[in-house]
Amino acid sequence: MSDLLDEQHAQAALTLLAADVFLTVFDGKVPDPTPDPPYVLVYTTVERPIEGIGNAVEGLSDTVITTWYCHCVGETAAAVRAVVMRVRTALLDQRPVITGRSCGLIRMGEVLAPNRDETTGRLVMDSTVTFSLTTAG
Repeated sequence: MSDLLDEQHAQAALTLLAADVFLTVFDGKVPDPTPDPPYVLVYTTVERPIEGIGNAVEGLSDTVITTWYCHCVGETAAAVRAVVMRVRTALLDQRPVITGRSCGLIRMGEVLAPNRDETTGRLVMDSTVTFSLTTAG
């Protein structure tokens, strides 16, 4: 039986992103046909590290680290920067509420340079930005 903890952690950032009414957010998959940019495509990983700071003395894994990989997509470099800015504003230094968990602040990780993609016959650019959150029970 699942405790739904992974989904609650994934939704922490997705909910914050969705609160920005000017930001189109996709969770793990862009619909087909692909919509026009700008938008952000989010991939989430949830892990329970071996040496987590909140792990119990008995060795039980209680620390959860969630990472969101935000693919910010726009038609120009300026548009990608604007999406990155909106994503950063929505997530950075936020302390989400996850029932039964002590939540740290969402922190920004790696930011990759924008990539050009013209395989569809028009220019689309994207930049990946990572954010992470550590929680304990």
